[in-house]
Amino acid sequence: MKFQGLDNQIFLKLPEGVSINLIPAGITVRSCAYLYDFLIRTTIVAVVAFCFQLFGKAGVGLSLIVYFVIAWGYYIFFEAKDGRTPGKKKFKLKVVQDNGLPATLNHIIIRNLLRPADSFPFAYALGIITMACGKEFKRIGDWCGGTIVIYEENFVHTEIESGSEISAPEILLSTEEQQVIIAFAERSSTLSSQRQAELANILSKVLNVADESANEKLQQMARFYVGQDI
Repeated sequence: MKFQGLDNQIFLKLPEGVSINLIPAGITVRSCAYLYDFLIRTTIVAVVAFCFQLFGKAGVGLSLIVYFVIAWGYYIFFEAKDGRTPGKKKFKLKVVQDNGLPATLNHIIIRNLLRPADSFPFAYALGIITMACGKEFKRIGDWCGGTIVIYEENFVHTEIESGSEISAPEILLSTEEQQVIIAFAERSSTLSSQRQAELANILSKVLNVADESANEKLQQMARFYVGQDI
């Protein structure tokens, strides 16, 4: 696993020779997804409690049972299906294994059983602190369960247009830097020409060119690196 500088992407090369890129979901978007799920859970429990109040003490007992099932089963049920609760689906997030593969039931159960630890001492304070201490934004449940929450539709693999003749770059770059340039080229089709030039200008002093020329040079470098074993 290697972190890339562009959008905090994680570059993974699986044993099968397949390379994938993931972007971990940050604290803000995960908090929004949690609040969305919290609203759904609260609404369900409130409706059930309102209906069961007609049964007196028995209704209170039934309401507590429903609350227990919703509190512990809501996340496990939805995340075990496809890694997404309604809140995560709303914000296009997904729970996967650390290696990018779909999370299994064991992973899901472990990460959710440790929610009380993340909630200590209140309002998920310990979980937020843990997430803020790493680039993967993993809470305690994620560390123990071997899971990570990512943007589901954040990264689209696109083919980089091939050129007629590609020469080796004059600049010697590290593996991580090469991966950043490749990621930039792969995403360029989703960016305006002005935005591409703006990003390319960050390296204008290194490339000795600016604006569209800098963008073209980065594209050429990416085409060269795609054909190399990085």
